Order: sequence, then C-alpha cells, then structure tokens
Amino acid sequence: MKHLAILGSTGSIGTQTLDIVRAHPAKFKIIALSAGSNWQLLARQIHEFQPKIVAVTDPTAAKKLAAKFTNLLIEVGEEGILQVATAAKADLVISAITGVAGLAPTLAALESGKDVALANKESLVLAGEIIKKAAKKSGAQILPIDSEHSGVWQLIHGRDPAEIRKIILTASGGALRDWSLSKIKKAKIKDVLAHPNWDMGAKVTVDSATLANKAFEVIEAAQLFDLPLSKIEAVIHPQSIVHALVEWVDGSVTAQLAEPDMRLPIQLALTGGDHIPAKTKSDSIISQLDLTKQPLDFQPIDAKKYPLFKVILDAAKKNPASRAAAALAAERAVKKFLAEEISFLGQIDFVKKALKKLQPTGAISLKKISEFQSKLA
Repeated sequence: MKHLAILGSTGSIGTQTLDIVRAHPAKFKIIALSAGSNWQLLARQIHEFQPKIVAVTDPTAAKKLAAKFTNLLIEVGEEGILQVATAAKADLVISAITGVAGLAPTLAALESGKDVALANKESLVLAGEIIKKAAKKSGAQILPIDSEHSGVWQLIHGRDPAEIRKIILTASGGALRDWSLSKIKKAKIKDVLAHPNWDMGAKVTVDSATLANKAFEVIEAAQLFDLPLSKIEAVIHPQSIVHALVEWVDGSVTAQLAEPDMRLPIQLALTGGDHIPAKTKSDSIISQLDLTKQPLDFQPIDAKKYPLFKVILDAAKKNPASRAAAALAAERAVKKFLAEEISFLGQIDFVKKALKKLQPTGAISLKKISEFQSKLA
C-alpha cells in the first residue's frame, strides 16, 4: 500500500486523485491533505479518508475544522502546507497547488526524500534547476501528472534519448479556439472559463485560452526529460485525444492516446507508471477510448491568435531568470484579468511590460523569484 499526501486536495487534480484512491482502497491510503479555504469539502474528505494531518491556508477555515475534528492535527498557513508536504509516513506527495504557491512545498517534499507526482508545472518552469538538484540529492522521483507529460513518459520510458528527434505536445486551443481575432478582443471571463474539453481551475483554464499553459508545458517537458527547448514542439489538437507524440530519428512517430480524463495520468503517477485495471469493467472510473466516434485533427499554433505562447518561450530561451520572470508575470496577468483589471488580450501587454521592467538575467534562485514577485505586486 502506498501512503499519499495531497497538496491541494479540494482542487480539480486533488479531487480526481481521491477518485483513484476511492477506486483502489487496497493500493492507496491518505496520510495528509492540504487545501485553501474550502473547508466544507475538506471536511467531507477528512471524514471519508481519515488523514493524520491536515493543513489549510485560511485561519478561519482552520478554526471551523478544529471544532469539527477535535482529535485531528490541523495546521495553518504556509508552514502548515510544508508539514503536509513532508509528512513522515507519506511515500508520495501529489503536488496540485496551482501557481507559484506550489513551489515551496514541492521543493520541501523533494528535499525530504519524498517522491512527487507533479501537477504544479510552475515548479519546474520557475526553478527547474533547483527542483531537479533537490531530487537528485535526496534520490526522490518526479512523476508527471499533466496528461501531455504523462504521454511522453509512457512513450520514451526505457528508450535512449539519442533516438528522439523531437517531442510534440498537443493543445486543445482553449475556450476561444474557434473565435475570430475581433471577437477575442471582447472576450469576457465567462467565455474564457468555458473550456470545451477539460474541467480545470480558473488559472489553468485562462492559461489554456492564451496558450501560456502550453508554453509552460513545453518548458516543463524540457526540464522533466532533460531535452533542449528546440526539441519540444506543440500543435493544436481540438479533440484532446492524442496527448503527446514522439518523432524518432528514423522518421517514425509514436503517439499516446486516451480520452481527456485526468484520472488516467494521475493513476499512472500514483502507480509509478504501472497500468492497473479496475476490478470490473462496470467499476472503471476512467473513460474508455473509442476511435470510431470522431476524427483527429491537428493544426499549427496561430501566432496572431496566441501571441503569449511565443512571448513566454522567447523569454525562456534567453536565460533561467527570464523564464521565471515570464511565468510570474503571466500568473499576475491572469489574476488581473480575473479581477477585471485588464482585458483578456491585455495579459499579453502586461507580460511584455513586466519583462522590460524586471530585465531578468542569469541563473535563477529562490531569492530572485521572491524579488520578482515583489516588483510585480
């Protein structure tokens, strides 16, 4: 039995991870959970899965939980989240906190020798060198949860990297994929959050519409699989059935396909890459793929419709600090858009101006990330 700690248990990845645990109770046990302020959902999770330690960022939520669960260790704030990330009996930490907030607990888990199932792509985008150094030093593994990286992992595991000509990640194109440029200029929050294929949190859904998310995933793939950015590409694939492709040096291309259901890559990360069946076909919680139902289409990324994709990757190609600055600026831009302080397309200008303001150069450090955050606040 594998003992799990989940960072972000009330979010999309967290709740779907618990679906997997619920379906395979003999294989997985919850040791620790963390969440933000959704204490009602967290309370139901505590009741069902009986963790040993829980952490919440909201002090009010902590008080309400403490009144309800008098014998449970309940921690508060960033320090509490770090305690969940390093929980003594946890074998695997699921890092599902969105944005830069997920960096510190992910790093803490790896430094303590915990394997990490990574859904927080910002950890590698912001501080890939630091994260990988910590994993190497402690001997911990980083297991991908993003469907695209899980697809690559399945395709190249055990293969010689010298055989790889390039990796191709797919992108749905987001909620505005079929909109004209003139219509995109008028996009409202509700339009952007209406993703056609995936059920994700607000930040990731907005990033999907700008393809900032895909730029982060290209960077993450380079970090995860120790490949140069020049070997990672992305294409629009509206159906989200093909998640990743690998072109080999002889011209052959292999692909990983599955229904757009995050529970499959989550389950693969939890098992360390093993494909495990449900008890019976009727018990399966993961959708089965039927290739006769729809065509599979692929399109190049339109630079005019998705300019932020290129802005972020261009920054990443300069130096690690520039890469981190672009990610932080993009995260800040999403917050401003969701707060109705800037328009949807205003995110692009915000990131460009932020990069000019920060003028990032050289290597990345936790101190530099903190300084960038302060300047962007």
